[in-house]
Amino acid sequence: MKKFIKKIIIRLNLIDILGIFFIIFRVFPIKNNKIVFISYFGKGYGDNPKYIAEKLIDANKNYDLVWLVNNTSDTAFPDEIRKVKLRSLKAFYELATAKVWVNNSRFQTYILKRKKQYYIQTWHGSLALKKIEYDAEDKLNEYYRKVMKHDTKQIDLMLSNSTFCTEMYKRAFKYSGEIQEFGSPRNDILIQDHQKLRNKIINLFQIKEEKILLYAPTFRQAYTKNPYDIDFENLKNVLEKQTGHTWKIIIKLHPIIATKSELINGMENVINASSYGDIQELICASDLLITDYSSTMFEAMIANKPVVLYANDIENYNEERGTYFNLQELPFPLCENNDELFKLLNTTKLKDIINSYSDFKKQVGLNETGKASQEVANKIMEITSHEKRK
Repeated sequence: MKKFIKKIIIRLNLIDILGIFFIIFRVFPIKNNKIVFISYFGKGYGDNPKYIAEKLIDANKNYDLVWLVNNTSDTAFPDEIRKVKLRSLKAFYELATAKVWVNNSRFQTYILKRKKQYYIQTWHGSLALKKIEYDAEDKLNEYYRKVMKHDTKQIDLMLSNSTFCTEMYKRAFKYSGEIQEFGSPRNDILIQDHQKLRNKIINLFQIKEEKILLYAPTFRQAYTKNPYDIDFENLKNVLEKQTGHTWKIIIKLHPIIATKSELINGMENVINASSYGDIQELICASDLLITDYSSTMFEAMIANKPVVLYANDIENYNEERGTYFNLQELPFPLCENNDELFKLLNTTKLKDIINSYSDFKKQVGLNETGKASQEVANKIMEITSHEKRK
């Protein structure tokens, strides 16, 4: 018998073993007041789950709010949230006994939802330029395709902020369940008063200048030339000449390249905010966003901020994953080199860029009301209170 068991264990891979541990914890009862959150595979406190959690805290309903995180010493979390180490046995217990799961990415194949549990998939993007999931299936490895299939089967509710996203999620997730166009919880602050968040950023980074440029490019799988070659010194001079105001430049690199500040020319003359957890707050504080293929372009549009696209590798980028929109057809000016960027900013008033947004918002059926977080919190309260009545 011992030899037989040993052979079985040898044949089991790590995922199988984790799955067994997870199933064991399913003998414990589901706790109706427990909500488990996770963002970006345990990265930390942020994105859509953050804003939903804060509404539940405000509701003061005696919820047990649990966040699965890689670094439990992270101090960004409110006191009302319990931090639990991701992939620990305790994390398996929390997932197995929670009434509601809230996730902005995918659950691994060993995470198995129980019949009376409810899974809200917020996703970590809304309007997107780059194709995702099954729309880019040929770019994804075999294991992630298994993860996609497994996770989609468990979802009870997906959040959308537009008719475009609703149709994209049906196709790209191969999902036929409930989708609610509540909006994206993380985008609620983008259409509210920005002054409080602007003051927060100004004080944090000790900014005295009146205007803020946010540069937030995405990453590339590979590149033959530096795609982040903006001449920030000259850019700053152009902006100050055109607007009559002094400017401060903040750079927020994508998490995958956040530690590679050497990619940015003249980095010593700008503020590196790559470690700052909430780009929505940076958008609220800014007066202009420059990006390339990042979905921050759409979020800044929602915030009614002028957006300029700088993409010196546009000819090669589409080969990486493909895009939902042609960059030339978006309501954002596109520049492919520094000369074009300086010429644009010398001749274009920033408010004129904003005036081009209306038609695009209608085209994608955008629905951001600033109440998405509350709508989802209400849904969670309905689910948990319904269970109590039973």
